[in-house]
Amino acid sequence: MKRFFKDFLIYGVAGILGKIAAVLLMPIYTGILTQEEYGAMALILLCYGVIDLFANLNIHSGVARDYYEPGIRRSGLVSTGFFSILTIAVAVAALLLCSRHFWMDSVIGLDRKYEQAFVVMLCSVPFGSLQSYFFLLTRFKKKPVLYVVGTLISLFIRLGISIYGVVCLRAGIVSIFVGGLCAEFFSICFFGVINREDLRFSFRWDYLKRALLYALPTLPAILAGWLDTSLGQVLIGRHFSVAELGVYSVAVSLASVFTLISTAFNNIWSPYLFENYRREGFTTEVRRLFTVIVLGLIVVSVLLSLLSKPIVLLLSTPAYADAARYLTLLCLPMSVYLLFPFASAGVSISRDTKHIGIAYLCGTGMNLLFLFLTIGRWGIVAVPLCLTLSRVTSYAYLYGVSRKKTGYRLPNALLLLLALLLAGCYLLK
Repeated sequence: MKRFFKDFLIYGVAGILGKIAAVLLMPIYTGILTQEEYGAMALILLCYGVIDLFANLNIHSGVARDYYEPGIRRSGLVSTGFFSILTIAVAVAALLLCSRHFWMDSVIGLDRKYEQAFVVMLCSVPFGSLQSYFFLLTRFKKKPVLYVVGTLISLFIRLGISIYGVVCLRAGIVSIFVGGLCAEFFSICFFGVINREDLRFSFRWDYLKRALLYALPTLPAILAGWLDTSLGQVLIGRHFSVAELGVYSVAVSLASVFTLISTAFNNIWSPYLFENYRREGFTTEVRRLFTVIVLGLIVVSVLLSLLSKPIVLLLSTPAYADAARYLTLLCLPMSVYLLFPFASAGVSISRDTKHIGIAYLCGTGMNLLFLFLTIGRWGIVAVPLCLTLSRVTSYAYLYGVSRKKTGYRLPNALLLLLALLLAGCYLLK
C-alpha cells in the first residue's frame, strides 16, 4: 500500500499541476473570452472526446492488459499497438477534416467563425492518441522522473502558447487548441525516445486481435461516458443558450478538481492491478485503498460545496456566479466516477469487459430518460442530478459483477455518507 501511494504522488504530480494550472487560468480566459466563446470551446472539446474514442479504439487498454502476461513478446505488443493507433487516428482525422462543414453545421450547430479552432482540434487527434499511448507505456516502464519532467515541459508549452495567443495576440480560442497541438507533438517526441527500445517495424495480428477482444467491448462504455458528461451540455446549448452553456462549463471546469485525484489514480491503477492481483492479501489492500480515497473525496467535496460561491467569484467574473449552484451538485457524480476502477476491478481481471459496456449503457440510458423528462421543468439543475443517477447505476452494476467474480467487498456505506453530507451542504446554502 505504501508503494501504491508513493507512485500515486510521483506519477500524479504532473497531472495535478496541469489541472491546477487550468483552473488558475480560468480568470484570464473568462475575463477575455465571451460567454459564447467559452461555450464554443466547451463544445469543441466535447467533440474531441468522442472523436478520440474512435481514433484509437481504446487499443492501449488491451496493450496494458497483456503487458505483464507471460508468453507475450513485449516489443511486438508495443509496436503493434503503436502502428494500429497511428493508422486509425490518421484515417479518422482525415475523414472528419474533409466533412467538417457537415459536422459543424448539422451536428453540433457551431458558428463558422470557430472553424479554425475546430480544424486545429481535428489535426490534434492523431497526436493526442499517440501521446496517451506513450504516457501509458512510460508508466509501465516505471521511470517516474522522466515521466514528470516530460509532462511538465509539455504543460509549460501548452500554457505558454495558449496564454500568449489569448492575451497578447487576442486570437481567441484557436490559440488554446494550437497550444495543445504543440504540447502533444513534444510529448510524442520525448516519450517516444524513452520507449524506443520496444518500438520495432513489427506488427502481430494475433496481438492486435487480443488487444481488440479486450478493448472493443469497452467502447460502448467510453461512448456512454462521453454522452453522460456531454449530452447535458449539448442540451443546455440547444434548449437555453451558448452563454448559459458557458456558465455551466465553468462549474464543470471547477469540478475537475476531482480529476486531481483521478489523474494520479488512473496513472498507476492499471499497472498496479495487473501486476499484483495474484498476490495474497490484495483484496484487503484494495479495501483499505478504497476507504482512504473515499475519505479524501468527502473532505474535498464538503469544502468545495461550502466555498463554491467565493471560488467561482475568485476564478471568474460575476457573470458566471450561477456556476456555484451547479458546482455543489456535480461533486457527487464526479466522486462516484472516480471510484469506477475499484468497482470494475473484477471485470478487468477476468477480461469479461462486456460488462463495462453494459454498465455504462445502463447508466447512460437512465441519464437520457430522466434528462428529457426533467430538463424542461427543472432547468439546468436537472443535468447534474441526472448525471448522478447515471453514475450510481453504472457503479452498482460494475460492483455487483466484480463481487461475483472476485468475492471482494468494498465499504460502500461511505458513499452514502458522502451523499448525505453533500445534500446537507446544498440545503444549508
